[in-house]
Amino acid sequence: MWDKKWMKVLGIAMSLPSTIFVTAWGTMQLHEKKILSQVQAVLLFLAIIINMIGMMVYYAYKRKN
Repeated sequence: MWDKKWMKVLGIAMSLPSTIFVTAWGTMQLHEKKILSQVQAVLLFLAIIINMIGMMVYYAYKRKN
């Protein structure tokens, strides 16, 4: 039923929306408490999201055959 070679990609893809929400909320909280500047918060958010998308592409490319 499930193709095992695509399970990592599917897992990352399904967790992406909640990760975006939690990362945005977390970086916003860190900015409001003056732990991070606005630029640092945005860069942290982008780094996490780009890393997840990169992992999806890497696993998909690695498992395509």
